[in-house]
Amino acid sequence: MAATGPTSPGEAVALFTARLVPVGTERVPLEVASGRVLAEPLVADRPSPAIGVSAMDGYAVDSASFRPGVVRVAGEARIGREPVRLEPGSAVKVSTGAPVPLGADAVIKREDVAERGGTIEVAASVRVPAGVNVRRRGENLDAGARVLGAGEVIGPSRASALACFGAARPLVHRRVRVALLVTGDEVRDAADPVADWELRDSNGPALRALLGGVPWIELLPPRRCPDDPDVIRSTAEAALSAADLLLCTGGVSMGDRDFIPEVLRSLGAQVAFHRIPQRPGKPVLGALTPRNQGVLGLPGNPLSVMVTARRMAVPVAMHLAGIAREPSPPLVAIDADARGLDLWWHRLVRLSGPGRGELAESRGSGDVPSAARADGFVEVPRGRSGAGPWPFYPWGL
Repeated sequence: MAATGPTSPGEAVALFTARLVPVGTERVPLEVASGRVLAEPLVADRPSPAIGVSAMDGYAVDSASFRPGVVRVAGEARIGREPVRLEPGSAVKVSTGAPVPLGADAVIKREDVAERGGTIEVAASVRVPAGVNVRRRGENLDAGARVLGAGEVIGPSRASALACFGAARPLVHRRVRVALLVTGDEVRDAADPVADWELRDSNGPALRALLGGVPWIELLPPRRCPDDPDVIRSTAEAALSAADLLLCTGGVSMGDRDFIPEVLRSLGAQVAFHRIPQRPGKPVLGALTPRNQGVLGLPGNPLSVMVTARRMAVPVAMHLAGIAREPSPPLVAIDADARGLDLWWHRLVRLSGPGRGELAESRGSGDVPSAARADGFVEVPRGRSGAGPWPFYPWGL
């Protein structure tokens, strides 16, 4: 398969996601919706606040008829109770969030009065304009207004909004089913004895650590197979029977035993891109199956896998999950100039402070120890150099 298409990792992701459709939807109880992706807008079922309420602990009065001095306290307004009625010439004790009494339009703060049994004394210097310390009905938004759009990840503030507006079973996208396939004759399990010419599988654990704890992802059982096209084909076919996104490692370059492109072609997949001018991870491949499933073939070297998974697989998975917008990466200036290359260069970085980092020495795509000591990487655009600041991608989500 010849080099094709995009000339940057961002362009490759945009091209790929434009051809992928987000996964389907389901309703779930709000109590288990944390971290899921909202699949429909949240619309206010009533105004916010639904009734005028006090913004302070204090005493509700009618601003037009109120006069400083000694004022009789005639009742109390409590949270969660119907509004009481204000008697002329009196005040009603209120707590924060309690409905403003009928006939009242202002609240005097408790600290601005002297409480004397059934009365309060208000100094002449206290000003009580209409609306003071009152939250008006609908001042946040009106009934029928949009609170949240589809595509938002449900976190604490959004869960609070869902509850406030009665979305007890929000419609969310189902979890994206991600399958992992590690290829290579030389790859062994981390627990197995290994000869010097064999490698322990670090790619599978790296991908599981990146994706396994994400609430909107369902990580399918990982698979591993040798560099045999028939075995790769049957293993990939089995993985794709359940997956929305298949991540393969190894076998995507130009070697005689790089079988992934051939296998994908035999499965009817169409290549969206293959080979991006970037370091590490140049051989990365993206393909779509006839069932509109995404396949990303990541290079086999560990650092290439980690970089391409974080930089490219993560935004693809976000798109499939229905997430409306990928968060912009923070910018980090590095303490040494980055040399410019005629490709996009991902440089390992250790953070040294807010918005600052230092380059971590690396000896290439197989240098796992250097990657382990780094916090992530910066992306230096093709032909650019200097200290930045550059977009920073932490290893974790």
